[in-house]
Amino acid sequence: MDNFYSLDQQIVSALRNAHPIRAEQLLETLTLDLLTLPSDDEYMSVRFYYRGLVYHIIRLIPIDNPNVQTALTYTSALLTLIDELETTLDFLYAIPVIVEYLAKVTAFLSPPVSTNPNVSTTLRLIEEHLRDASLSLPWIADQVGLSNNYLSALFKQEVGESIPERIRRRRIDASIADLLGTNVPICTIGEKFCFASCTAYINTFKSYKRMTPLQYRQLFHL
Repeated sequence: MDNFYSLDQQIVSALRNAHPIRAEQLLETLTLDLLTLPSDDEYMSVRFYYRGLVYHIIRLIPIDNPNVQTALTYTSALLTLIDELETTLDFLYAIPVIVEYLAKVTAFLSPPVSTNPNVSTTLRLIEEHLRDASLSLPWIADQVGLSNNYLSALFKQEVGESIPERIRRRRIDASIADLLGTNVPICTIGEKFCFASCTAYINTFKSYKRMTPLQYRQLFHL
């Protein structure tokens, strides 16, 4: 990639439009291209680019943004991870985690997912009740005052994923704070976020993060 700024823009655009796989593909292509350099130059170039990308994105957030401190926390964790990666292959393996953290930061730049009041209410209810076992499509539909089928179709059209999928994904995302910020046992975290069993939590986590909760915790050395 001759123009790193252009690549930054493509990655930011992919993340803001909820296409993390596209962002991963762009980073993977760049990293593989840099493998053609001499080994010392290759590693330093990759590390330099990844750090530059993080700084590029964090600078897009205005200082008066109410979420700026949270964004800085994600940025700090990401820079620590980047500095701990010792080879270019390490960067390749870490791309999904790096993109996940970049997506968290770029989310603060993005407009609401939907302006439909029923969808907005559904999103709010999901965020407020992630630890409630009653959280489900029928419960939300009852709160919103719509039929299960109508709300399900509306949400899928507006957001691009089903309500059960959103609940599962957000529970996994929310569990990461406990996973990285505490020493609470993994099974206890899964129970806290209403997974039917420890195995269900581990399998669901792996389906989204491409590694187990334990591997994720160990990756960040926290």
